Amino acid sequence: MTIALWPSLRRLGFRWRLRFDWNHPAVRRLGKLALWVVVYVVANQVAYVIIIVLSGRFLGGYQIYASAFILFQLPHAIFAVSIFTALLPAMSGRWADGDASGVRTLFSRGLRDTMVIIVPAALGYLVLALPIVRVLLQHGNAVPADAELIARTLQAFAVGLPFFSAFQLLTRTFYAMQDTRTPALVNVAAAVVNVAADVVYVLWFGWDVPGLALGHATSYLFATGVCLILLRHRLDGIDGRRVIRTVVKIVPASVAAAGAALLSSEGMQALLGSDAGTTGRVAQVGVAVLAGLLVFVASTLILQIEEADDLKDAVLRRFRG
Repeated sequence: MTIALWPSLRRLGFRWRLRFDWNHPAVRRLGKLALWVVVYVVANQVAYVIIIVLSGRFLGGYQIYASAFILFQLPHAIFAVSIFTALLPAMSGRWADGDASGVRTLFSRGLRDTMVIIVPAALGYLVLALPIVRVLLQHGNAVPADAELIARTLQAFAVGLPFFSAFQLLTRTFYAMQDTRTPALVNVAAAVVNVAADVVYVLWFGWDVPGLALGHATSYLFATGVCLILLRHRLDGIDGRRVIRTVVKIVPASVAAAGAALLSSEGMQALLGSDAGTTGRVAQVGVAVLAGLLVFVASTLILQIEEADDLKDAVLRRFRG
């Protein structure tokens, strides 16, 4: 029908007219925003190339770094990105309406919801890194020594997991405010910090591949701190007291959950023995994660962490929908 309709439209004088005006204000605005995103990406890639070079000093160094990084970012990719994606349109709308207070409220909610998930995940990695790596990666040509090194690297990454997720939320908040320049410049500085920290940790202290992961954590600690200061100035506050109050509650709940996970993991290992096969390793991690999750949920109820209820309601709505 569409093919038959086109000749009729042509006889009526219909013509396609496509014009692309590089000087149009909207095009120039988009180009400027995109340019700073390119700067952001290039800074990351330059730092990453240097990390590859430094990891080459160690046998299998890059593979160990990359394997640990994939595991490290899973909680962020699965949970935190979902929170950011849901908040970004609303934050953009508030900023377009001139409602800085609304942006501040949404950012505070996003940061608090993110910390409810990411802080216990980070502590969980610290205590369960080795069992998790053994389940997922100690197969085929991988030997126990490889698993132990990947686990130590994952633990070093986990130190910076809350800051990594917080920085990604901060970046998206600036994007919602039509500002790609600030995150790009901060990221350039963070890349410099990352490289400098890697050189210190690896070449000076001799901390091999986990030192590279700790350099990653150091850079995001720096970037998060700088962005929080800048955003606070831009929005005349970031609801800091409420964020701190929530984090103060989340930390002990997460520590209790991590303790329960660690005790459960060691108990399962003692029960199954050091020669437990894949099934035994899966059982060890599964029991530990379940124990940690139950203790964390109980702790959020005792400490009345409201953000945990918000996340629970969101999950239930998704399953019901």
